[in-house]
Parts: sequence; C-alpha cells; structure tokens
Amino acid sequence: MKIKAATFIRQAAVMSGLAILFTSVAAQVVTAPSKLSGRWTTVDGAASQSISANIDAATSKGTLTVWSSSSDCTIRDAPIAVTSTGEKLIMKVDPSYSNPCRSEVSVELTKKADSDDYEGELRQGGRAGARFPILRVKMSP
Repeated sequence: MKIKAATFIRQAAVMSGLAILFTSVAAQVVTAPSKLSGRWTTVDGAASQSISANIDAATSKGTLTVWSSSSDCTIRDAPIAVTSTGEKLIMKVDPSYSNPCRSEVSVELTKKADSDDYEGELRQGGRAGARFPILRVKMSP
C-alpha cells in the first residue's frame, strides 16, 4: 500500500511539474503577425530603405523583401523560415537564396512592450554585408 501511495505521489508531482512547464512555455510564445513592414537603416543612419515580410504562422514560413538603392542588391520575396519565442521573432532567409550583394540574411526582432511594433537587426553577408553586415530594423503589422 505504501509503495502504491509513493508511486501515485511521484506521478502527481511529475504531472504537476510538466503542467507548469508547458503553461510557462505557452505563455512565452509570440504569435507572428501575418504581415510586417517598416524600414532598415544603416548603423550610422546614412541610408534607409523599406523592408517587409509575409508570414504564414501555420507553416512558420514566409517571404522577405529588402529594398536597396541598387536593384541588384534588392531582395524580392526571398523564402524565409520564421521562429518566434518569448518576445523574439527570427526570420532566416533560405540558405539557397542569394543575390550579387547579399547572402546569409537573417532578421531578429524584439516586440516592444505595450506595442505591436518590433525593433531589431538584419544581419547579412556578401558584398553589402562587407560594408554593412548589420542594419537596424523597425517593423510593424
């Protein structure tokens, strides 16, 4: 009888712990908006252009467009994988995508408190990445 009671208590404790864990994780997940748009700016503020994303939250995929003053450097509807945890939203361009100026592009945004707005950075390699590996980004639904 004592063994059954101890087993029952142990199982109840494990189940309670799992319930708390899953509730905590669920509370931290941010639902990605279906569309975001805004601007990227160089760190020195000398250049700025439009940026936008379309996101399918059901598949965690979407597309990213990053405009540039040079048409060769513009990213148009590049396929992205989207991850959202806590207040963070991360969009990574598919590694197979590149253009003459940009490669290995990712955007990491943080949702601002008490707002629908996001702020963060675009990181990139390639020719544009050599000059500006990090761009500041502000986006909103």
